[in-house]
Amino acid sequence: MTLNAQERNSLLWEISGNGLQQSSYLYGTMHVSKKIAFHLDDVFYEALLKSDMVALESDPGTWLESDTDRSGGNYRQGYGFKPKGFYSRAFQFTPPTTRDIAKYLSSDDRLVNNILYRTNEYNQNFEEDTYLDMFIYRAGAKYNKPVVALEDPEVANALVGRASKNAMKQKPDEWLQKKMEQQGLAFLMQDAYRERNINLLDSIDQAMYTEYYRKNMLYLRNEHMANKLDSVIKQARVFAGIGAAHLPGDKGVISLLREAGYTVTPLTSDATDKGKALKQGLESKVRKTALQRFTTEDGFFSLNLPNKLYPVKLQDQATYVAPDLANGSYLVVHRIPNYRHLKATEVLSLEDIDQLLFENIPGRIISKRKINKDGYPGLDIRNELKNGDQQRYQIYSTPLEILIFKLAGSGDYVPRHGNPIFESLKFHTSKTPYVSLQTPYRDFEVHMPSLFHFYNPSSFGDRFIEGYDPKSKTYFFLKKTTINDLEYLEEDSFELKQIQQRFYQDLNLSPQYGELEGSRLTSHAVLDKNTGKTIYLNTYLRGNDYYLLGSITTSKERAAYFMDSFKLRKKTYPKQFGQIVDTAMYFSTISTVKPLNFVENS
Repeated sequence: MTLNAQERNSLLWEISGNGLQQSSYLYGTMHVSKKIAFHLDDVFYEALLKSDMVALESDPGTWLESDTDRSGGNYRQGYGFKPKGFYSRAFQFTPPTTRDIAKYLSSDDRLVNNILYRTNEYNQNFEEDTYLDMFIYRAGAKYNKPVVALEDPEVANALVGRASKNAMKQKPDEWLQKKMEQQGLAFLMQDAYRERNINLLDSIDQAMYTEYYRKNMLYLRNEHMANKLDSVIKQARVFAGIGAAHLPGDKGVISLLREAGYTVTPLTSDATDKGKALKQGLESKVRKTALQRFTTEDGFFSLNLPNKLYPVKLQDQATYVAPDLANGSYLVVHRIPNYRHLKATEVLSLEDIDQLLFENIPGRIISKRKINKDGYPGLDIRNELKNGDQQRYQIYSTPLEILIFKLAGSGDYVPRHGNPIFESLKFHTSKTPYVSLQTPYRDFEVHMPSLFHFYNPSSFGDRFIEGYDPKSKTYFFLKKTTINDLEYLEEDSFELKQIQQRFYQDLNLSPQYGELEGSRLTSHAVLDKNTGKTIYLNTYLRGNDYYLLGSITTSKERAAYFMDSFKLRKKTYPKQFGQIVDTAMYFSTISTVKPLNFVENS
């Protein structure tokens, strides 16, 4: 079917007929927060509000659940393939500088921005508070409407990956080249979207991209989305928002729905004060969500939140986010080891951090006060941005870490809803002086004081544990790293000693080494002759796994207790092994890891 001139210029479409008891709606979005995406008629808000269900290409509420690469590594780079400098870098302990802390205070997490806002700090005066897809999601979530994903994320990612292999034509079609001589491509597309001319958007797409690209980026995904939409609109009145490029053309979602028997017609109206009021009502509405208790994997702190606390980086430091998608707020937590027991002269005190606040807390500081939570001193800071949004920080100093909690939201969300969150914060306390720690893989076991951190017990990457016994003032650590070195094969004795040697060099210490015992080497060095404080090190090697254990204490017996508590075990796997067949390279194997969808060929 063809579109007449009037139909051509619309982004909002009504879906009716084919046995539907009530109409559903389809809108073509831009996945950006620029104001160009928010030229919205009254009928847009009316259709959104009277719908029973919201459908998007994917459900934002599942993005962090389905993300398998949040802990700071990258599967595609290959874990364990480390660059040169392994002996000095893999076991290096660097205390945070004032510049590091300033960055944590002043910077918003990029992942949070990508999920919630997609704003650009240089263009904020020309952007809305969020991008249109998230605006639609929030409108549905605030009124407790179900949210449906029109695509399977794995399939969609695979198709996008395929499309990128052969995307652009060698040069655009001639008619587009002539257009681009007078106006840049971005402006041409923005004008087409502004005029709601989806056919022109499709023509530009055809002129720029290969048919291979369009098949994988558009046609196949259009079929999936149209099929899913066909099933959900039979159950409820749906408001669906998908990228505008998916709407037009013979293989677009509009045509596919018509082929399925539906009547699809454009909806337009004036943009009046009524629409502005509906938009303001949606933005100001706050969804009340019952707070639930969440804790970190090592159990060091817990608090009540409207959404799960997700780890997004778990290596030598830890970052967690808890986004409240419906209300556009979030909590971000940074845990930064201070290494004060190894490098006491470089430690930042709470007073040092206080001196950083004026320059590095965004906007205007409304209030600042000293606090104490479960014996740990801290600071509570409230601030207001130039746009009126308010934020709140709490910063704590422990014997092992600096912790920064930041709650942010639109307008007065934080002062209205932040108190129950911060008041619920609890740090772990234990009557048991020492605990036994291991990973879910049970590959090693070690005893640590009950005051410890273990950022990454289960995700891929290195393992790092620090513990401190305040009664005896004894410090312990364990670092495990893996190296898959295919170029250099060194003697075990050399590697075990080299790790320790580089560690001592960094501390300017002269150690005494013990005899090599199989794949284990011990050593010690005096830190303070007056107090007898000594650092004891053990290195272990098993396969391509390297372990460095350390203790700083005045008691040789306490160090020995810690070192003797370390046990290497046979690794177990929580997930079952299954057969994996590679149809491209013609081999099969067994693994606990589901392979990524193959994207090389269509």
